[in-house]
Parts: sequence; C-alpha cells; structure tokens
Amino acid sequence: MKNKGTKEGTTQEIEFVKLLNKKENLSYWNTLSLNPSNHHAVRVIYKKYGKLNGSKILPKADVFIAKGDIPLDYLESQDYFLDEKDVEKFKLEYIPKSGISIKREDSKQYQIMKMSSSTFKKLFNSNILASGASIYCTKEIEFIKNNDLLKGWGVDENEFINYFNKELELSLTSITLADNKKSLGAIKRFSNEKIAKIINDDKVISDFIFFGIGNFEEPFTAYWLYEYGKFRTNYIIPFTITTGSGRSKGIYTIVLKPKNH
Repeated sequence: MKNKGTKEGTTQEIEFVKLLNKKENLSYWNTLSLNPSNHHAVRVIYKKYGKLNGSKILPKADVFIAKGDIPLDYLESQDYFLDEKDVEKFKLEYIPKSGISIKREDSKQYQIMKMSSSTFKKLFNSNILASGASIYCTKEIEFIKNNDLLKGWGVDENEFINYFNKELELSLTSITLADNKKSLGAIKRFSNEKIAKIINDDKVISDFIFFGIGNFEEPFTAYWLYEYGKFRTNYIIPFTITTGSGRSKGIYTIVLKPKNH
C-alpha cells in the first residue's frame, strides 16, 4: 500500500487539538498533569529555527500547550481548533516541555528522522558510517554506484577502505568489484549496528533525534508522543536504519523508522 501523505497527518493533528480543547475527556490533560481550565492545545503552523540545521525547518512538536484566557464563544466558533495565530491574538503563554509529536493512528512505518550528509556529519563528526550503511552490497551490477555514493557522502575512498579494513580485519581493495560482495555486506551490517549503538548510548544524540532537544527552543521539542492511537511520554523508540528512497537518484540520507511492532 502506498504511504499516506501529509494530508492525513494534518487531519490527525487538527482532530487531536480539537479533542484536547473540547475538554470532554480529560485523560490527556491528566497525562500532561495540567489544569485544563486555562490551558489550550495549539497546532504548530510555522517553521522554527533549528540550531544544528542553521535554518528554519519543521520542529519535532506538531502541537504544544499554551496558557491564557480564550472566550468560549471564540473556541466554539473555531470548532475548538487553535493554531499559532491564536497565541498571538490572545497573548497566550507557552508551556515549556509541552510539545507533542503526532503520528497517524494507522501509521506503522512513519519516519522518526531523516539525516542528510551535513546533518549526519554534525551529529556523528564523520560520514564514514553513513556511507558504510548506504553502500551497495547486494547486486554486483550496482557496485559501480558506490563511487558516486562515497562522493555524495563526502567520504574519500582510501579513507573508507582503510577504516573498514582496520575495524573488520578485511582486505578490501575496491568498492566496485563483485569479488568484494561479502566484505561490502559486512561493512553495511557493521555500520548499521554501530550507528544504532551510538544513538542508544549517546544521550545528546538520542535527545536530538527523538525529542529535538538541543535543536529547537521550547515548546517545539517533543516531550510527548501520540502514536498508534495512544498518548504517552515520548521515548527512544526502537528503530531500524534505512537509506531512504532517494539513493537511486543520488540523494543520500540515513532514515530512522520504528521497528515493526
């Protein structure tokens, strides 16, 4: 089945905001430990400055909580939906650490994070593991693409070969020869495992990837998560590492997706 687009995701976010603001069911407010009487859910509509990215991008939070007084007749006229324009209109106060990441209830393979060459290098200090995780290693006819792949990641071929020969005790001499299929496969497995270990062991990196901490100002990090129809504290989601769909077009990324439940 083809992945659903942003339209369904937007609908989910809007319905979530309305549900909180109608305050008929207070279970989500109890989870947040906030008094529902003067707090409101607000949908993010503007891009935010990402410190690591050095530009404005969509933040981790899709929804956040703000405090203040909003007339009931206004809420009713908006069908209880609020966005960032209403924060300005009613001079609402941001609630730190209230950002919520919203996932479609039926989405099992949503994207946790996509890292470009520049983002990966800033986080991991080198793209050598990213190039190893992306390497063509299954069909010999595709091995020739590894030359462009290393260029795309900005990794020198000699550095690549020397690094993995040392780490894995290989005798690799080329990234394009069919004879090296077994070695290239070992490089891909090692790279995926090492990237995963670094993410799980390094709190600064995992906070950045899963919560947006260190990249976005409050309340645009995601301390809370709505996924599979459940609302909970955000967490380090068990993940798999893929190359994304752009590799065949020369767009090299590392993508984290949830492991199948």
